[in-house]
Amino acid sequence: MQRCIIAAALAAFAIPHPTLAAEDEAVVVVTATRIPTRASEVLGDVTTVTRTDIEQAGGITLPELLSSLPGIQITTDGGRGANGSLSLRGTNSTHALILIDGQRVSSATAGTTAIEHLPIEQVERIEVLRGPASSLYGADALGGVIQIFTRHGDGNFAPSIVVGAGRYGTSVGSVAYGGESGDTRFHLQLGQERSTGFSDVKEAKGGPYDMYNPDRDGYNNVNASASLAQRLSADLAVGADYFHTRGAKHFDSINCSSSFPWPCTANFDNRLVQTLDSASVHTDYRVNGWWHISLRLGQSRDRLTDWQFDPVGSITTEPQYDTRNNQVAWQNDISLAGGKLMAAAEWRGVHVDSTQPLIANDQNTRALVLGYQKWFGDHSLQASGRTDSISGLGRHNTGSLAYGYRLADRWIARGSLGTAFHAPTFNDLYWPLDMVNYYQGNPNLKPEQARNRDLGLTYEAADVSANATLYYNSITNLIDFVPGTAPTFIGTMDNVDGATIKGATFQYRRRSGEWDWSAVYDVLSAHDDATGRVLQRRAPRTGNFLLRRHFGRLEIGTQLAATSSRFNDRANSQRLGGYSVVNLNADYRLDNDWSLQAKLGNLFDKDYVVVRSTLAPYNDYAVAGRSLFVSVRYAPK
Repeated sequence: MQRCIIAAALAAFAIPHPTLAAEDEAVVVVTATRIPTRASEVLGDVTTVTRTDIEQAGGITLPELLSSLPGIQITTDGGRGANGSLSLRGTNSTHALILIDGQRVSSATAGTTAIEHLPIEQVERIEVLRGPASSLYGADALGGVIQIFTRHGDGNFAPSIVVGAGRYGTSVGSVAYGGESGDTRFHLQLGQERSTGFSDVKEAKGGPYDMYNPDRDGYNNVNASASLAQRLSADLAVGADYFHTRGAKHFDSINCSSSFPWPCTANFDNRLVQTLDSASVHTDYRVNGWWHISLRLGQSRDRLTDWQFDPVGSITTEPQYDTRNNQVAWQNDISLAGGKLMAAAEWRGVHVDSTQPLIANDQNTRALVLGYQKWFGDHSLQASGRTDSISGLGRHNTGSLAYGYRLADRWIARGSLGTAFHAPTFNDLYWPLDMVNYYQGNPNLKPEQARNRDLGLTYEAADVSANATLYYNSITNLIDFVPGTAPTFIGTMDNVDGATIKGATFQYRRRSGEWDWSAVYDVLSAHDDATGRVLQRRAPRTGNFLLRRHFGRLEIGTQLAATSSRFNDRANSQRLGGYSVVNLNADYRLDNDWSLQAKLGNLFDKDYVVVRSTLAPYNDYAVAGRSLFVSVRYAPK
């Protein structure tokens, strides 16, 4: 296993050394500094995924795409639409802040964003900022930020269509219409995904908590987005964005009586429906040549219904959790003294409705943010600071400082220091006394704190790019479950010692004639400070190697994704074996507007385990076998 990963990385680094600067200098990223900045001038550890990258991958889901990027590990509990847990640089799933068009779209009870329900056809671009970013974005950006930009109209007004089908009864359809005309830009898109799937749990293992149910665990998703932007004058523009996705997933689980622990059954069609919505209006005003103002008002919503079964009375219940995020952001971008200053004020109000009555239902955050960046000769500086006042959790100040030095033409060395924090979720804080699950929230929890250091070296040229980053992240006040003791055995969340996460990320990309090469290799060490044990489900080594060949209208690509062994549990007693998977894809352009795509996933029909359940008999979750997906795309140029 280890040899597979090393071989993939070395195969790419053995290619001669020049890189992609001429093209990348035109790429502008926003997430790293909150100010539009050329990618070649960003001092953070950033990856950008374009719409072209997404279409070349062909028939991929968002979790699959994200898992191929540097520093990201994703585990899913079964097939398409299954719950996905994302770890960014070895941190917890609640430590990655996910934005959709600049807005938080997440559950305040779970503390995560349901990435499994975000349809890839609605995505125009993705920017990933690795490393603590609370000094720009506040709570929860402890491991980094992933910002997803949805599709917006450009070019002449025209329709676009995608239809595809593949194994496991999978079908995808999306239709859109949009473009630009004068000062108006508009885009509307509707889509649907279906899959009959397979059993999310691989096989029966016996015992009272065996989760195996042989039925197929299907998935259905409907989604829509709309955007409108209007330039009213040379200096003033207004716009509105809307995004909606509804995912219905069937899954395997154990259902126990309220008289726990007996009896339990897996013979129930467990299912959930989760809906994510985001709507916003925004305005941009250029006061003069050096001062630019933007204002955004929006609301996002996460609604979850989860069907549960009590085998004693054959009673089915439908717990519901509804999070509403109201958000206001006012930002000023100012050019002065050869640099750029960003000053912003934010307000966010969170309200939770739930069939499980929480002790508190509301939380407000007020924040002030400052950022600055400047190039002077071969030196560059980027700094940011933020103060957040959160109701019930007090005030939290964070900051970051990054320095870059141009060693030579195309070579930049960089280093940074940064702090971040993660606020406990509503479930952590306010869950009432629960005698069924032996749990109660802890309103005295403190936010988790992190201090991070980065060192990096990048090389950018016309057709080759390379990047190496070393990082060290120390997390204190780590929030973890503490089991209860006699006589009640009621457990709760508490601030325990902490964790130390350190590692390295290596990236390489080259274009040579008709060939495209890229390789990513991650090394990770993530340990609990109190026990010295490895944090669960963190692979110490992962690699991803891509090779693509152009034959006129035809493009053929292959991908090798490899993961080393890791521990499934906190006690480090369950080791999951390493694995490598090979995927193939092809894209044939029929003419300027029509293209035919095919993806053959898991070419060698590899049987492997990504994640295992946490209760005995520790069922293994299933993964897709060899599967073909074919699609047709109409997109006028």
